[in-house]
Amino acid sequence: MRTSIQVGRIIGIPIRLHFTFLFILPLIVLMFAVAPGPFGLRDAKDISGPFRYSLATIAASLFFISLLLHEMSHSYVAMKYGTKIRSITLFIFGGLAMMEDLPKESEKEWRIAIAGPLMSFAIGGIFLFTYFGIKTVNLVIYDPLAILLFSIGLLNVVLASFNLLPAFPMDGGRILRAFLAKRMQFLEATRRAVLVGKTFAVIMGIVGFMPDPFLLYSTGEVRPFNLWLTLVAVFLYMAATEEESATIMFATLEGTKVRNVMRTENVSVLADMLITELAEKMLKEKNAEYAVVSDSGDLKGLITFSEIKELSTEQRHSLRISDIISPVDRLSAVISQEEEAIEALKRMIRGKKNILAVEEEGSGEIIGVITKRDIVMHIEILKGGS
Repeated sequence: MRTSIQVGRIIGIPIRLHFTFLFILPLIVLMFAVAPGPFGLRDAKDISGPFRYSLATIAASLFFISLLLHEMSHSYVAMKYGTKIRSITLFIFGGLAMMEDLPKESEKEWRIAIAGPLMSFAIGGIFLFTYFGIKTVNLVIYDPLAILLFSIGLLNVVLASFNLLPAFPMDGGRILRAFLAKRMQFLEATRRAVLVGKTFAVIMGIVGFMPDPFLLYSTGEVRPFNLWLTLVAVFLYMAATEEESATIMFATLEGTKVRNVMRTENVSVLADMLITELAEKMLKEKNAEYAVVSDSGDLKGLITFSEIKELSTEQRHSLRISDIISPVDRLSAVISQEEEAIEALKRMIRGKKNILAVEEEGSGEIIGVITKRDIVMHIEILKGGS
């Protein structure tokens, strides 16, 4: 995510903070400081403002550490099954572990999915056990600390329970898909789990616009709009839609080789070509991406129209392609014609590229290119013919 910054690594996994985290953190601190029990310190007596907000900051930090441990649990189990974890990002709605090649085997998927809620239940249990244990033996405990123990424990139990709702793509939705995938094809299981997830999202959105009955009973106040519940509902609906689209895309490409999708005509340009000449070539051939090669045919880089678009008129007339391309890394920029097209798409997504050069199996000679546009068009053709 370009809108996030890396703050460290745990067991080799980059830990990142999304910019929305900066907005939610002060709100969480404020909630702990001014909200009534069981989640806030408003009812705590004889504490100063600075100390109240210090404890609230500690509570917020513990809560986000809990979210991180929740995602770490998913990641640890996934890594045991050979899945690479690109990063874990904390953002406004919680945490997200970015995984590559998530196993399609239902037994593995539900184990990965259940790991997070189990960790949250464990953390919640430890905090609540400590709180009730202290109360049971009548030990004297400072009131704000008791509230902190209880609130963090209860929040983790709520987090785990909420995640287990069968609303895809939450953990419960993934467990549901794993259960369905034992009885039907993975794509159909995804579609059904997504439908359940969207249904939950719509219900949550409707409830978000309804008056809060507990608030109405306790204070007589009518609150017709629950912002957080509505935002979560929108997020779940969009996430479920994106997951369904991605699954359909990968399922459609299954079994398709790079050689079935790649372009082999008008795919390369010489490194010493002027940018103006390249622009004319793009216009004439209606291509926006090329492999850049030397006179001997060696790959020097990749060039796209978006890079030319950023140049001034003066630069286009004075510069050559070799002046603006970055050094090429063959491991990330070149793919074999016999590789799966899915792998080409994944590599482009990981490297934030729109094009890969295609080499001939065995000789290593550049014989074509494959682009995101080519893959999307191929998918649409396959879907139209099915």
